Amino acid sequence: MALIAVACAAALAAPGDVGPGRTDSVKTVEAAEAALVVWIEAYRSGDYRRQWTLTDARIRRWHDLPRWRNWMRRAVRRNGQLDAYEISARTPVSAAQLPCTEQGHCFRPGVNYVLVLLTTRYDRATPAQPEYAVMALSAEGWRFGGGSILNRPLGETAVILTESDERRYSAGFRAGHAGGLR
Repeated sequence: MALIAVACAAALAAPGDVGPGRTDSVKTVEAAEAALVVWIEAYRSGDYRRQWTLTDARIRRWHDLPRWRNWMRRAVRRNGQLDAYEISARTPVSAAQLPCTEQGHCFRPGVNYVLVLLTTRYDRATPAQPEYAVMALSAEGWRFGGGSILNRPLGETAVILTESDERRYSAGFRAGHAGGLR
C-alpha cells in the first residue's frame, strides 16, 4: 500500500500529457471532482445503485449491481460510516502514471483520468495512508474509475482493465454471471 501512496504522490508532482482529450483544464478537473463528490455522497447515503451508475462501465462489467451492493455494505460494516473526507490534491494523469494493483491489473491507456487524493475518516477503521480515487472520462461523462477510497472494498479489479486483462478474464471469467454493461 505504501507503494501506491508513492506512485500517487509522483503523479501529482508531475502531471503528464494525457493525450488527445487532454484533461488539464481547471473546468475539467473540477468536473471530475464534482462527479467524485456525487459518487461519495451516494455511498454515504446508502444509494448504492446511484453510486454504481456513477462508476465507469468497464468496472460495472465485472462488478454487477448485486455484487456492488454487497461490497459496499461490507465496507460499511468493516469501516463504519464515512464520517468525513477532504480532497487534498487533484490532477490530470495518464494511465502510465497510475499505480497498478498488487496483482498487476493496470489502468487502461488512452482513457483520460484525474487523480484525486483524499484524507478520510471512518467510524471504526483508519486507512493506513491517504486514499485516492481515479476519475475516468467516458461517453457517460466523468465516472469513478478505481482507487483505494472506501478503504479498498473492491479488491484487485477496481481499475479500468487493460485490453490484455480483459482477454485474460473474458474466457470463463465468472461463467454464468449475469454481469455486463448496463
